[in-house]
Amino acid sequence: DHSDVMACRSTGWAMFASESVEMTQVQALVSHLVTLESRVPVQHFFDGFRTSHEVNKVKLISYDTMKEFIDWEAIKKHHDLALNPKHPHMQGQSQGPDIFMQCVEAANPSYDSLADLFEKK
Repeated sequence: DHSDVMACRSTGWAMFASESVEMTQVQALVSHLVTLESRVPVQHFFDGFRTSHEVNKVKLISYDTMKEFIDWEAIKKHHDLALNPKHPHMQGQSQGPDIFMQCVEAANPSYDSLADLFEKK
C-alpha cells in the first residue's frame, strides 16, 4: 500500500521510486543531487515491506565516493536560501484557485528537464 506516497502527488515534488535495497541507497543520493541542481524537491520512496523482508548483501557507497559527486556550491546556495530569523523574508503568498493553475503551468518547464537530469546523475 503506497497511500502515503500517493497522498503526496499534489505537493509539487518530483517522485522517484526504488525497487531494491541497493537501488535505494544509490537513488537516495541521486535524489539529493537532482534536488540541489534543479531546485525542484524530489521525494524518493521504496517498498519498505519488500526491502525489510529481503536478505541481500549490499555494498555501501563510501562517504569518500559520495563526496566526489557533491556540488558544494549548490549546497551553499541551498543554505543561503534557507529561512533565517536574522534575515527574514517573505516566501510564498496566499493565492486563489485562478492564479494557482497559472503557477502550476508556469512551473512545468522545471519538471520537463528532470528526466534528463536523473539520467545524467
